Amino acid sequence: MHAQSENVKFYLVKEDSPVYVYERWITFPGKVPEVKAREVKGEFLINGSIYEVLSIIKDESKIKNWQKHVSDFKVILPSDTTTWMEYSYHDLPWPVTDQDHFLRYTLQEKIPDQELFISFESVINPRLAPEKNGVTRLELSGSWRLEQISPHRAKITYRILSMPGTIPRMFTDPIIRSNLLSTIKALKKLAEGN
Repeated sequence: MHAQSENVKFYLVKEDSPVYVYERWITFPGKVPEVKAREVKGEFLINGSIYEVLSIIKDESKIKNWQKHVSDFKVILPSDTTTWMEYSYHDLPWPVTDQDHFLRYTLQEKIPDQELFISFESVINPRLAPEKNGVTRLELSGSWRLEQISPHRAKITYRILSMPGTIPRMFTDPIIRSNLLSTIKALKKLAEGN
């Protein structure tokens, strides 16, 4: 992320305590000419471990339990456990077209047993994730910050920045915000074993 981006404030756009959704508009890194893009941030607490959340994020067998509209999902785990790839296909309702993405994840242990930081960004790999006709390939970057704030409680901060699409915000804003809120709530429920 750009250093100047960190000066742009997030605004609360949706909440269902203990889940809060914020967003801001910043310049998408590396685009010439500059492109303003939405960055969404979700913050929430879970009763559990940061390693349980990490396990869920990497487990392709659990994805449909916490993400809506995912019809295809693959995690490619190389022998290096600090990086992995993810392909996801989203079968979305009108007015949004079907979308997919291919991401590289990088895991850093900031403080052993207390804080994990996972960054992700779109990568191009025609062999592992060829583009499909009629499907919008998303360009994304973001992160998960997993903080163990007590032995059985963790704070999770999820951020995602996406290149803007062509559909007007009056249609996409409610979908994006509601989808993130329901995704977080489902992940929280899964992590807490409910």
